[in-house]
Amino acid sequence: MKITIRVEITTDWDETDTFEICQLERPYRQLEPEKVGLSLAEGKDLLHRLQKVVVAAQAEEVCMLRRFCTRCHRFLELKDWRLRKVDTVFGTAPFRSARVVCCPCETPLQMEYPYSPMTEFIPERATAELLSLEARLSAQMPYRQVVTMMREFLPARATLNHVTVRNRALRVGARIEAVQPAACRAPKEETEWTLTIDGGFVRGRRKSECSSFEVLTGRLSARGQTSRVFAFVRNRLPDIVARLTTLVKTTTGSDQPKLSVITDGANGLQSIACGLPFSPTPVLDWFHISMRVRYLEQIIKGMRARTETEKAARRALISRVDKLRWCFWHAKLEKAKDRMQGILLLCRVIVAETPGVVESLAQLDYRTRELVEYVEANGGSAINYGARHRLGKPISTATAESAVNQVLNQRMCKRQQMRWSPIGAHLLAQVRCAVINGDLVQRLARYEPPRKPLSREAAEFLEQLGLASQLQPQGF
Repeated sequence: MKITIRVEITTDWDETDTFEICQLERPYRQLEPEKVGLSLAEGKDLLHRLQKVVVAAQAEEVCMLRRFCTRCHRFLELKDWRLRKVDTVFGTAPFRSARVVCCPCETPLQMEYPYSPMTEFIPERATAELLSLEARLSAQMPYRQVVTMMREFLPARATLNHVTVRNRALRVGARIEAVQPAACRAPKEETEWTLTIDGGFVRGRRKSECSSFEVLTGRLSARGQTSRVFAFVRNRLPDIVARLTTLVKTTTGSDQPKLSVITDGANGLQSIACGLPFSPTPVLDWFHISMRVRYLEQIIKGMRARTETEKAARRALISRVDKLRWCFWHAKLEKAKDRMQGILLLCRVIVAETPGVVESLAQLDYRTRELVEYVEANGGSAINYGARHRLGKPISTATAESAVNQVLNQRMCKRQQMRWSPIGAHLLAQVRCAVINGDLVQRLARYEPPRKPLSREAAEFLEQLGLASQLQPQGF
């Protein structure tokens, strides 16, 4: 059996060309189980050849149609042809690119200069689909593994390396950062949103610069709505409050949404919540309060009292700690403070004779003072957790912890030996968040490259040319 694959291309002016891509031979006497159908190598080669034919034909058609002026319908002069290459998902495709001399009637300055029509469609050396694919893979695995996988399943060029993939992924991250998320349709006004914020640490690139730096991440969610993940490098971005404000407004579709901000109260996260322009409800994470009470319970439980005084003191401490978690659960802060003050008083008046009890009392005193400072620093965020839990509202930063695991740990921390620069971690985090949120392609499609401002000399030169073009019909 001999198989011939041909491609027939018909242009917009009904000209047809036929190209033979490849021939495959499958003799019956030499047929083996391994030769049934196309192999992976043959499939990659077939796609690569087909891509080269399609790209070359598209370039020829574009260059031919752009040689006609849209205003005066004049056939424009051809400067020259140049061989260009573009990286696509199915390999690198070379094509001939013409440089056409533009018509004076199409430019405001009435000048003739050569330009390439394909520059409009391929501003870079890679297609948008390839950039999106490499960025999506880079957000899920190391750069070297991305290169290995692409060479395994796609006809990637032999010179593709991890540096190219990294630079393209970070370039995509910069573009995502420059584009605001699309505004969602305004949900019902009674919809209550929850913003959970937490932080994770990433190892720095050089120990001389920073051993590690913090990345703030979290999730904005509501019942019956699609949640959104975000991540920012804290030390690099002073406008985190402005970014969170934009995210909340575009996602909720309201300038004054009903919002609850849940944090663990560490590293000044409450100041970020207080800086939002609307009035959110601050909520202190219940898990962190419960675990701090758990520390006190474990210390008292492990206290090895021997004398009668120590046993009586242990019973008194148990009675004090027994209802402490209940006080926090029902927002009885004054009762909780009285119980913690009683624990501190007992720790300082008890005269212990056993060395182990002395160490336990010192540790209990330290942990209790730490809990008192924690509650006082976040006093306005301790709410009635029982009532909020009965209403089915979140009371912990579990969604933020899952966001930290999705955005940071799986790609930058757990079982990863890489060290990161703040800018590299921030841009890759934007790509990973866009992949998780499912709007990577949409945000890249809405990206518009910024225009570089003209220098003063260039502006003056263009202004003089504009005046000259206006005076030319009236003069000579």
